[in-house]
Amino acid sequence: MLATANLVPNFAYRRSITTDELRRVDDACVILEHHGYDSDGADYYLFSVGGWLDGQPLTEGAMVGGDAIIVHADSEAGAKQIAADGLLTTLQALDAEDGRYKQARAARERLASVGPLERIDQATKPPADVSDAFVADTQAIRPLIGDDIVLAGKQ
Repeated sequence: MLATANLVPNFAYRRSITTDELRRVDDACVILEHHGYDSDGADYYLFSVGGWLDGQPLTEGAMVGGDAIIVHADSEAGAKQIAADGLLTTLQALDAEDGRYKQARAARERLASVGPLERIDQATKPPADVSDAFVADTQAIRPLIGDDIVLAGKQ
């Protein structure tokens, strides 16, 4: 027998947005979708993301990457606060990541503007003799490792 207390909304057909689309959501907010109890009897709350994406409202709420926001909390107000803080933190992290990638690409351009022999010369110098700009740029390109970037250095 199926108890109605165990039913949860079906998000299979709900709109799912990517993290790139999440960055473009205006007036981002969380929408409470469901309150339930887990197997230990603890309260949990399911949230989706609302707001305006490219001028169109996310009226029914959207999943991010196909996932809902799940929060364990003692109260609905506490769950809303946790979910909203989590969404804000995620948006700030995405913006910071975007900034790091912009800085990494700029560092890659600076390194590319120096001839390959100069880069090898800088990389093989004793640490005290390596220019600070070269060290900073090689550290800055670390987020790009895997994008045709291979870092090699001596220990």
